[in-house]
Amino acid sequence: MNYGFTREELDIRENIRKFARKEIEPLVGRMERENRMPDELIKKIMEMKVTGLPFPGEWGGAGSTFAGFLLAIEELSYVYLPCSFLPLVSAMAAYGLFRFGSDYLKEKYLKGLLSGSLKGAWAFTEPGTGSDPKQLHTRAVRDGDQWVINGVKRFITNSALADVAGIFALTDNGVSAFMVETSNPGYIVGKREEFMAFGSADNGEVILENAHVGKENLLGEEGRGFDILLGVEVFAKVASCAGNVGLARAALDQAVKYAKEKTHRDAPIGFKFQMTQWNLAAIAAKVAASRALLYAVGAGIDRGEDVTLDAALLKIFSSSAAREAAADALQVHGPYGLSKEYTIERLYRESKFNEVVLGTNEIQRVIAANALLRSGKGLQ
Repeated sequence: MNYGFTREELDIRENIRKFARKEIEPLVGRMERENRMPDELIKKIMEMKVTGLPFPGEWGGAGSTFAGFLLAIEELSYVYLPCSFLPLVSAMAAYGLFRFGSDYLKEKYLKGLLSGSLKGAWAFTEPGTGSDPKQLHTRAVRDGDQWVINGVKRFITNSALADVAGIFALTDNGVSAFMVETSNPGYIVGKREEFMAFGSADNGEVILENAHVGKENLLGEEGRGFDILLGVEVFAKVASCAGNVGLARAALDQAVKYAKEKTHRDAPIGFKFQMTQWNLAAIAAKVAASRALLYAVGAGIDRGEDVTLDAALLKIFSSSAAREAAADALQVHGPYGLSKEYTIERLYRESKFNEVVLGTNEIQRVIAANALLRSGKGLQ
């Protein structure tokens, strides 16, 4: 299927594909067993400068397209989804700085994030809330030329790996956002989360205990933190959907491979059983549809369009399609698909991820419905 990618975008895809299959794929088994990502691999991923792809060269970015960034995330996710989290979450912090940061903050942090010399985190979620600003408990109090931040954040990707984190806290004028260096004595890494998948990814608790930051580290205006969160979330939502497409593609390839190799009375099951063929076709249809929608929305971002509705629809469809693709691919494997000996077992566990993060699919349906009702035009 021709998506009209430019030569530069195709080169990005090819470079990241080669990197992922050479540097990441041989380590997947080890990372799953040890529940950690090797430091040398983290360094290599950051040196690929994926984070900087869609940002302009004046701040150290590659000046490429958002579609090129999506292709990179897709290729990383095809091989091992957790390895896409590191550049993706750093890109969230970078996008927040690019859109809302002062020149001082851009100079201090954005250039490092885009070059890969700095890693980022983005911390809103707390033990008592996911995305509701009215339930936020972390507070920032002004003290002369500084802000003092206290609170607890949970489910924070790159919590222990990041060099700088976007921290959301309540101030007198509402929710505000701050850039906090993780070397700050008041930034304390708490317990690491244990999920059904992604054991090798860094995700955990952040405790802010009298974390002092300068007034210049306020991101955007005081009280505009929730607007910043929503702006970055659309960017992140679409980027995360490239992970869905990569995972679904991997599930399809694993199913095709198994269907050609597994035999029943000397005949490959893929050629012998129509029910197996039905599953393969269903998976392929989900991959094709998800991929087409992903790059259509990505093109909209490159054109500077408001893709709030499209991003919600993309997340609803592609995340469900990834889960269904993994389930169908496991079905092709039969009971063997339950064994950790086969890649599909891991893909099946990972496939639930994007239906519940960055705003659950139920929330995405509300966002989409409200956008449709406000416009009164449906899909044009």
